Amino acid sequence: MNRDLDALTLIRELSNDEAESFKTALHTLLSRTFIIRGIDREKELYDFTIRNIALFDAWFSCMDAVLVRDESLGVISFRGAGDTRLRLNLDETCAVLVFRQLYEDKKREISLTAFPVITIADFQRKFNAMTGGEIKKTSLINVLRRLSGCRLIAVDSPDFADGEGLIRLYPSIPFSLDREGIDESIAALGRGETANDTTEAEL
Repeated sequence: MNRDLDALTLIRELSNDEAESFKTALHTLLSRTFIIRGIDREKELYDFTIRNIALFDAWFSCMDAVLVRDESLGVISFRGAGDTRLRLNLDETCAVLVFRQLYEDKKREISLTAFPVITIADFQRKFNAMTGGEIKKTSLINVLRRLSGCRLIAVDSPDFADGEGLIRLYPSIPFSLDREGIDESIAALGRGETANDTTEAEL
């Protein structure tokens, strides 16, 4: 037997409750890409996955995928093959780049909150400065909704166009784009391409 898959036998040692946690963790990673320790409802799931990481690594290796984890940030990330990667349009990719920069800036600040927080207006200003244009309301709403669904941010406002609304920046942001995706989006900006163009991101 392939030594890398030996850990699959550990599934036999799981209790019924642990087997359910295993299923839940698999579903979360496959459908939502990340398990984030700082989200209250996911802390136990994160801890369970870390305790059983050898089993998870073996399971994902069967589908030519890997788990990337950073225990200092408290993030476990699913990385699959090319056909499982999410396609983002240019506005969405630029938004990810903006959020990465804001996350890096904000995480150095002392805060009592679990995640760095910015306003929607902060994001708009940074986005406009990066792209040299002004993000339209419809695009703003679509971008924030999409990246919320990708578990990169959480918008604490029912109105995604409200400049005073708050955005929580999740530690999954540093895992969102690979180097190739960053280079492609910067090159696309230099060529003046539009939001309808797409770039590949590892999400």
